[in-house]
Amino acid sequence: MTAHTNWPDDPRTYRITLRGQVDEEFVAAYCPAGTLLAHQGDAACLSDIHTDQSGIVGLVRHLHNLGCTILALETVV
Repeated sequence: MTAHTNWPDDPRTYRITLRGQVDEEFVAAYCPAGTLLAHQGDAACLSDIHTDQSGIVGLVRHLHNLGCTILALETVV
């Protein structure tokens, strides 16, 4: 039997591109340690998000509550 290592609750690395107001204070309060924030014109990019599936859903909910529009959510390999 082959071991399956890609279960949905395995930690992954994500990148979220969004339109809305996000600052370093938000990153410190709601994102996993090591998450990077970069602004690109009127968009922001949260990268190096190391979390599992439930963690990324929680982060997306916080962004939604702030009124942010998610432009892209990617798994980084």
